Amino acid sequence: MRMNTPLPPTGIDDDSRLSDFLARHGGAAALAPRRGESSDGLEGWSEIYAADGSVLRCDWVRQGGRTEMRYEEHSPREVPPEA
Repeated sequence: MRMNTPLPPTGIDDDSRLSDFLARHGGAAALAPRRGESSDGLEGWSEIYAADGSVLRCDWVRQGGRTEMRYEEHSPREVPPEA
């Protein structure tokens, strides 16, 4: 997966889910958002980090003219440590 690629038009960046997530978890963390996408641009992911250590992840897939997204929230104790 490539890193730092643009999000699809319906990704986390323009969703009210992001505002709600950050409001519930103390605002944004100092950590920059991460994202990646397949080389063909048909699937990818993005993660936003909150001040309390929680993570909002969006996995997306483009099929035909549709983009499907799945959101997951992880509390700090659920987030695996970086390798």
